[in-house]
Amino acid sequence: MRRWLSLKEACQYAHISKNRLKDLAVRGIIKGCPDPDNGRGDWIFDARSIDEYRESQMTQPTTRQIALDILKRIRA
Repeated sequence: MRRWLSLKEACQYAHISKNRLKDLAVRGIIKGCPDPDNGRGDWIFDARSIDEYRESQMTQPTTRQIALDILKRIRA
C-alpha cells in the first residue's frame, strides 16, 4: 500500500465520503491537504493517519466483558 493516496483512493480505502475526509483533515484528525505539487488543488491523504483514525474508533472491551470472556473459555 502506498502511503499517500488521492482523494478517490482514500475514500475507497477508508470507506469515508470525500467531504468527511476533507473535514477530518482540516480539523487535524487525519493528515491530508491539497497536493502542493499539483496545480489543480487535488487532495492527498496519508494512509497511516487514516489507519490510526480507524483504529481509534474501535471499541475497547470493558473489564466486565473481559471477565465474561475468560469465564467462557474456562467453561468450554
